[in-house]
Amino acid sequence: MKTSTRTELLEHSRAKVELFKTYLSTYLNIISRVKHIKKIHIYDLLCGEGVYSDNSEGSPIAILKTIKDHYFSNNKSCPNIDLWLNDNGLSDIESNKSKIQRVKEHSKDIYKPSNLNIQFTEIDYSKIYKSVLDKVESFSEDKHIIFIDPHGYKNIKLSQITQLLNFGNSEVILFLPLFDMYRFANKSYDKNFKGGKSLNSFLNDCFYNKQMNFTTVFDFTEKLKGAFVNHNTKCFVDTFLLEKEKSNYYGLFFFTPNALGFEKMLEAKWKVDTDQGRGFSIRIENQSSLFQVLETSSYPTELITFLKNGHKTNSELYIFGLKKGYLPKHTIEILKPLRKTNKLLVKDLAGIIMPKNGYYLAYENYKTNPVKIVKYFLN
Repeated sequence: MKTSTRTELLEHSRAKVELFKTYLSTYLNIISRVKHIKKIHIYDLLCGEGVYSDNSEGSPIAILKTIKDHYFSNNKSCPNIDLWLNDNGLSDIESNKSKIQRVKEHSKDIYKPSNLNIQFTEIDYSKIYKSVLDKVESFSEDKHIIFIDPHGYKNIKLSQITQLLNFGNSEVILFLPLFDMYRFANKSYDKNFKGGKSLNSFLNDCFYNKQMNFTTVFDFTEKLKGAFVNHNTKCFVDTFLLEKEKSNYYGLFFFTPNALGFEKMLEAKWKVDTDQGRGFSIRIENQSSLFQVLETSSYPTELITFLKNGHKTNSELYIFGLKKGYLPKHTIEILKPLRKTNKLLVKDLAGIIMPKNGYYLAYENYKTNPVKIVKYFLN
C-alpha cells in the first residue's frame, strides 16, 4: 500500500489534531462549570480514518479520549455530550471498509461516559450542512463545536459557516490547504482556466464576487481571514498556520462569537507555538514557530499606538489584545515596564491610581465586573 496524507497522519496534521484536542479539553473544563448549559454538541463532519497506518490517531479518536480524560479528571463526571462523527468516504487504508467503519472499530475500546451519545453517519458533506444547521438552531440553549477538515475545499462555503454562527451558540474550526489554494487563486478568475471553478466559487463567496489579487501565501491567508471577519462581524476569527514542508502551508481557521472561547483557543495555539502563537513547522529544529526566524512581533508598537489614541478601558484593551492574537499575560508584560517608568498610569473612573499590579485584563473583568473598569493614560 502506497502511503500518503490520506493513509498517514503527517507531523503537521498531528499538530492540528493536538491543537484541537488542547482546545477541546479546555472547553470542556469551562462548560462543565456553567450550570445552565444542558448539553454540548460536537461535530466532526469529515472525520477520516480514525487511526492511520502509522498508528497516529485522528480527530475522532482524539475527541473521544479527551472526553474520557475529562471524565476521570473530574470525579467521573462530564457535561452531557452529543458527538456526531461523519465521513462518507471509503477507507484508503483498508479497501473493503468505509472510513466510518474504521472509526467505529477504533473507538470501540475507548471508555465512554453514560451521558455521551455518539452518532456515526456516512453522509456527503454537501448534504449534511442543512441537518447540522437545523440542530444548531433547534438546540439554541446548548453549545456546539463544529470541526470541518476536508480534503480540499470543493464543498466549503463561507456563507454556510456564517449561518452556523448566526445563532451565537456555536464555534467552527475549519482546516484549509492554503498553499494549494493560493497557487491557483489568481488564475481561477480566468474563465478559460477549467480547473479553477470550485476555487473561484469559494473566492467569490468570500469576497462578494470582487476579483482579488494575491501576492504570497501569507497575503492570501490574511485576505482570507479579513473576508471571514467581514462575513462574521459579531465573531472573533483567527488562524493558525501549519507547514507540511517548505512553503507548503495549511491553515486552521477558528470562528467564535465568545471572547472567552477565543481566548482559550489562543491559549491552545500558544502551547503549540510558544514563540508567537501563530504556526507550526517541522523544518525549524528546536524552534516551535515558523515565524521566529522571519520577523519580530509588532504587537508592542501597535499596543502603544492604541493606548495613545485616547483613553482606553480594560475591556477595550482585553479585546484589542485578543484580536491581535495575544493573551492578556502578553499585554501585561508590555505594560509593566511602562508603568515602572511612569510612562503609563492606570486609573479608575474616579481618577484614583490603581495598584501597580492591577490591570484587570481577565475575562471576568471584561464580562462581569464593570466596577473595575480602568482607564489607561500614557504620559
